[in-house]
Amino acid sequence: MRNLRDHLLVCLIVLVFAVLTACGSTNPASSTQDSRSDQTAEASGDNQASTTTAQQDGAQVNTFKHDFGSIEVPAHPQRIAGLYLEDYLVALGIKPVTQTVIGSFSLKYLQSSIGDLPKVDTSAIDYEAMLAARPDLILLAFPSYANDGNYDKFSSIAPTYVFGADAPDQWREALRTIGELTGKQAEAEKVLQSYNSKVKDAKAKLKAAIGDETVGFVRVRSNKEIRLYGGPRGYVGNVLYTDLGLNPPQIAKDLAWGDDSGMAVISQEVIPEITADHLFITYDEGGKDLAQELINSNIWKSLPAVKNNHTYEVSMDHWMTFGPLAYNKKVDDVLQALVK
Repeated sequence: MRNLRDHLLVCLIVLVFAVLTACGSTNPASSTQDSRSDQTAEASGDNQASTTTAQQDGAQVNTFKHDFGSIEVPAHPQRIAGLYLEDYLVALGIKPVTQTVIGSFSLKYLQSSIGDLPKVDTSAIDYEAMLAARPDLILLAFPSYANDGNYDKFSSIAPTYVFGADAPDQWREALRTIGELTGKQAEAEKVLQSYNSKVKDAKAKLKAAIGDETVGFVRVRSNKEIRLYGGPRGYVGNVLYTDLGLNPPQIAKDLAWGDDSGMAVISQEVIPEITADHLFITYDEGGKDLAQELINSNIWKSLPAVKNNHTYEVSMDHWMTFGPLAYNKKVDDVLQALVK
């Protein structure tokens, strides 16, 4: 029995030793495989993350409807062409990729910001120049820019948004829309708040300076037209009579009030009826000679504003356009002229 017990004890010791040896051993192949599995899982996780991010980036596209259809725009477009809308883009801190010209006319007041950009003439659009600018978003200020099949040509280059004919009068809404199109909504609101604050301050100063005295505005065009501006719409009326609350002369109310254009073409025979206390004048480059002739005429010299040295020449390029920067400059011109 003792021999049997001794034999069983030896067998038990051998079995325990074998188990302990097996537990303490390492299988290099198994370890490598586990390591590779971990690396594969880690790499797979990275791929899933980058794919998700790419899908999210790809999904960050906003859809905008306008009169010519609907477009999909990246959340933050980087290269934007805005035909006659450069003012808005610069105001939002965006440098466009092109600049608008109309024949010899250019937006001179923006030249420090856009003077080095390729020119696109809206009187004879060069689509190859637009294509070469590589925009990822095109903004057109007026429906006329998109008519006659032009919208399709622009759209073949980049998503194209067309503003309505009332954009000059509804420039605040246009600014907000451009803010949405470019992901600059907060900047748009800051620009508007700044302008509204400026107008409020200007109105108080003007009321104190001239009270209810009348203010008129005349333009001499390249085609020799003389235009009298009224309100409450248009490039001039929007600022003088709507924003600043100035009092127009009676002739402006009679001839140039309430029309969509906010102006009336007048003959030189009507000029003596412009009995405004204060009178602004501007002219196109091509109308400079006629404007000088008018200013030197006895008809002009007989006007109350002229007799009292209350006439003010202002720059056509920012008065005959729209957008927050132009409107700020218009307010500055009025304050400089009327608040001594």
